[in-house]
Amino acid sequence: MNQPKQNSTIGKYSIIVLVLLTSLLVCYYVISRAFPMLIPTEAVYGSYYFPRVYWVFPHIVLGIVATIIGPFQFIPKIRNKYLKTHRQLGRVYIISTVLAGISGMYMAATSDINLPYAVGLFMLGVAWSMSSIMAFISIKNRKIDLHKDWMIRSYVLTLAFVTFRFIYDIIRSFDIGTWEEVQVLMSWACWAIPLFIAEVFIQGRKINN
Repeated sequence: MNQPKQNSTIGKYSIIVLVLLTSLLVCYYVISRAFPMLIPTEAVYGSYYFPRVYWVFPHIVLGIVATIIGPFQFIPKIRNKYLKTHRQLGRVYIISTVLAGISGMYMAATSDINLPYAVGLFMLGVAWSMSSIMAFISIKNRKIDLHKDWMIRSYVLTLAFVTFRFIYDIIRSFDIGTWEEVQVLMSWACWAIPLFIAEVFIQGRKINN
């Protein structure tokens, strides 16, 4: 008789742990990687990124905005009690992710680094923009559950560079593989694997219901 309640408790604490871990990863990335890039100088950006600063800087700013706003869109109390705020933040989030995805596609397409790495980042930009567009189309058509599913996918992709940098730093700290090999691996793994896991969660939740 207590099994459903026990499973509910386990699920609740699992979500709390997941949120805490995600928050730590986000803080790590934003503080160590993103915030320093808000100073658009050649000393900060380096000789490779600085010539494209007018694309890189907005990409980073929009990514930070989406990363910070995203979690608030999943909090039921905000969504239920402050619907207007939820909608306004949602618009900012969707605009930020779509534009950040497009700028990411441009930078990948104009990159002179190895092709597999560039293609991985280009496809990340495509998936990121499209998932947010689908979330917008879904809510405009009042498909609330579908909207939630696409928002989950979208935020998983928003966190792609958080995953990229965190795992990249771990791999390189153990001196595994060359710089180029790890870059190519993570350009795909940072978003394809989390997106697959998110899809299993989304579809598994529907099976249980």
